[in-house]
Amino acid sequence: MNNIIELRGSFNSAPFHRRPVSVQLPKEKSVTVAMINHLITSLYAVDNFWKRANYPFKPLISLHYRDIIAKSNRMKFLLREPGRMTNEMIVGSKFSSDEPVRHIMTYRLERGTIQKGLERLKLIRSILTDVFGGEITSEELQDLNSQKKLEDGKELWRKRIIAQLKTYNLKRSPFSQGIKDCWYIEFFSVEEAKAKAKGNQIVTFYDLGIDITQLSKFLGFHLSQADSLDGLTYRVTPEQYQLIMRQAPYVVAMSVEDLGKLDPYPFFKNTHSINSTIAIPEPTNEPIVGVIDTLFDTSVYFSSWVEYHQEVTSELIEIDDYNHGTAISSIIVDGPTLNPLLEDGCGRFRVRHFGVAKHSRNSSFLIMKKIRQIVEANPDIKVWNLSLGSPYPIEQDAISAEGAFLDELQYEKDIIFVVAGTNTENSNQYQSPIGSPADSINSLVVNAATLLGEPTTYARKGPVLHFFNKPDVSTFGGDSIDQVVTFSNHGITKKSGTSVAAPWITRKVAYLVYKLGLSRELAKALVIDAAACWNLNVKHMPLLGYGVVPRHISEILTTPKDEIMFLVQGVVTEYETYSYSIPVPRTHEGYPYLAKVTCCYFPKCTRTQGVDYTNTEMDVKFGRLEDVSNKRSTRVTLRSIDNNRQGDPMPLPLFEKEVRATYRKWDTVKHFGEKISPRNRVRKQLNPGNPNWGISITTKERLEVRSGRNMRFGIVITLKAIDGVNRHNHFMQHCRANGWFIHEIDIDVMNRIYEQAEQTIEFTT
Repeated sequence: MNNIIELRGSFNSAPFHRRPVSVQLPKEKSVTVAMINHLITSLYAVDNFWKRANYPFKPLISLHYRDIIAKSNRMKFLLREPGRMTNEMIVGSKFSSDEPVRHIMTYRLERGTIQKGLERLKLIRSILTDVFGGEITSEELQDLNSQKKLEDGKELWRKRIIAQLKTYNLKRSPFSQGIKDCWYIEFFSVEEAKAKAKGNQIVTFYDLGIDITQLSKFLGFHLSQADSLDGLTYRVTPEQYQLIMRQAPYVVAMSVEDLGKLDPYPFFKNTHSINSTIAIPEPTNEPIVGVIDTLFDTSVYFSSWVEYHQEVTSELIEIDDYNHGTAISSIIVDGPTLNPLLEDGCGRFRVRHFGVAKHSRNSSFLIMKKIRQIVEANPDIKVWNLSLGSPYPIEQDAISAEGAFLDELQYEKDIIFVVAGTNTENSNQYQSPIGSPADSINSLVVNAATLLGEPTTYARKGPVLHFFNKPDVSTFGGDSIDQVVTFSNHGITKKSGTSVAAPWITRKVAYLVYKLGLSRELAKALVIDAAACWNLNVKHMPLLGYGVVPRHISEILTTPKDEIMFLVQGVVTEYETYSYSIPVPRTHEGYPYLAKVTCCYFPKCTRTQGVDYTNTEMDVKFGRLEDVSNKRSTRVTLRSIDNNRQGDPMPLPLFEKEVRATYRKWDTVKHFGEKISPRNRVRKQLNPGNPNWGISITTKERLEVRSGRNMRFGIVITLKAIDGVNRHNHFMQHCRANGWFIHEIDIDVMNRIYEQAEQTIEFTT
């Protein structure tokens, strides 16, 4: 077996440098007066609605786009406001419920902006009627905005149009952008939240430009900051919720029905208690994993390995409150002793256990507040296990308050949460979406699988927000035949569920972060990459994620002799971060390798943006270098193994819906690779002057605030020799020659180094 190689070196950075593209319509499309009349009619209805309404906040308007829309095709002219970028005006985003799926974006406007939008639409309609005969085509708009001189007839036509636009006191650029807006926007509306069943609600309001407590007073009830999670998300009573729905349903961006309970996931099947005595040595300097769960029984055999903090009032405690949390910590501390067949090679871990929940009747609102306090008070803990969650399915158009809360913590802190994927008692697993907080995008979400690697009957499925792959991975969690052995206040007990699956992945992440010193980005990428085989089974992704993680840590950290696996990490500071110095081994015929890539990063997320949840996109490419020439110059580009052409000058555009589906645009996990097939062939060198391959990460932001600046990424790349030859040492030699520092990860050596580094040295005088 070959060891994994970590490449350490500098990446190059480059700012965005391409020339701006002229405003265009999709090919062979046109804008007509009839389309503009439809927009005017719907905008009049919105204007009349807000004229009748008398509320102490700025108007909200929803723009229904014709498709899943790229940032570059969002509205920029019709409702533009002086001094504000139009993307700053967006306070919510969701997908339509009908097919084809389309974007619906909600904007907060200044008073009077809607009237100005009507005036602009009428002006464009007049120009379209008087100058273009009632219709402008994509070809005409392209000629109007062309940067080149046109043939004589078209050039005269363009000059005449520009002169006529001046008589309407409208320049060519805003007119063209207005036409583009009229194509991409189908109609305007005021979106109203749908009233749900009675019950406690966690409600997220649109950003109305005022304090939500002021809004509550206006509506006739009282909210305080004690009821708030983040300034826009509040806990409300059933009576308060019904009052909001009656008086102002359009101020609610999203609400979670009856999710006042954030409970331990129930263990499935009948648990089997076994009386036995187990010995364990005293802890020394083993790494500490954070566990947030129900209470911990300090009388169990491994209690010296657990630092316990009780966060539940003593008067409320019941004997069953100790069962779940104690069992979870038993796996993290001593899982392989209890389950010899599941030996993972990770050793034992100490646990800092925070008992925040009872076995039932918990408030997710209060637990989330406690979690923030716990994380901030324990900055030494980098890996956290969370096996609490909701029995109710997530909303498809919104991240849960709990999931968003975990995402925000992980963006702010250098930590990673491993979260159980939630269970269902519904025998028809394909009808049961996962529950919160398993919809957390930044967390590593774990589902349960059988020993054969199949989904369990209680597994719940993704995706999240119609798009994000959740769960991320799976591992053995027990079924009707085989269960996981745990130790709780009831002694040795066999249990099944995602609760007992997640700690096994927590152990692996803790090993990678604490014992090998890898970043959380690389640890997450390694676990996902290990689960994702070369020929990825897309069929099971909603239930198993990228696949079942190998049992032993050595299976993650070593590769077969015909494979080379290497890790790289870095920080993005500019639009493009790249290295063109990856020396993929070459024969006289070319490169006899297939490749697969996994990249992970932890971006800031904005819950109020709905389905456009992640703020930052990292587009990752890996492949051969090639020279691309034009009349002016020759430049080096990268031909990615997945034929990813995002950002490249192309005669045909890449549509947002396609790049999201094909290249996972806006996903925080990028995994792509090639399938093993008898038809695989040696690749030719494309750049005569440079035989190396390259890595490129281009960064895009949804919002104007660049929250992705200085964000870290971790990339795992695997090369598989189609001729079966082991060129591992050859690759390392050439990496050194290309300026990379080589760190070969040897498990035995790293374990000895960790043990020696963590020894306590006593000095005598």
